Amino acid sequence: MNTKKGSVNPWQRCLVLTAASTAVAAGSALLPASAASAISMPHGAVQTLSSPAVQSDRANVDWNNRIYRLTCDDIVSTAVPVTVRNGRGTAGGGAIGGYDRWDVRIQQIAQGTLPRLGNVAAVLFSCSPQPSNFYVEELRIYRATDGREVGRTPTFQVAGLSPKYQPNTVRFSNGHLLADVKFYGPGDSHASGPSILRHVTWGWNGREFVKQSEVEA
Repeated sequence: MNTKKGSVNPWQRCLVLTAASTAVAAGSALLPASAASAISMPHGAVQTLSSPAVQSDRANVDWNNRIYRLTCDDIVSTAVPVTVRNGRGTAGGGAIGGYDRWDVRIQQIAQGTLPRLGNVAAVLFSCSPQPSNFYVEELRIYRATDGREVGRTPTFQVAGLSPKYQPNTVRFSNGHLLADVKFYGPGDSHASGPSILRHVTWGWNGREFVKQSEVEA
């Protein structure tokens, strides 16, 4: 094939481009994952290890082993720190309302999404002040990426004994937080337990969680 002086033979050009592509592929295989992904991303869109997307992917909150701040469902007005290990913890000292201690247990952990908050986790605690023969419950919500507290559901305003969350019913659905809760009726006692089942729904209004519905089952 005849070519002009100083021009590149098309077959030579093909060989040069093939060699260059092979070298780039081999080099990227030796790079860290973050750098390799930067090569393949659009111009100007470089993802680094400090970017929020990478941090959220690596976040791993151990909900059963961390420090929480609780009020024992408003037994005290100021939340006190409780160190939880394997889902259980104890709080003591002068800030817990005159009791010797609080025995705290995580009853359920539910994860989902809420509007304006994104990925969240709801943690249901039972708190038994000692000495006593009762326990109360407290439902708090945290950001799933880093464990920061968002807020808690309000205490049920009832005249008698506190209602009881039903096992494993806390959940997220259609942008709301829901749970099945049993309330004490006129003929119920502490020994018999509550008998009135209601479906309760809460929503986030941008500042706090508010009860949106309480429907008898």
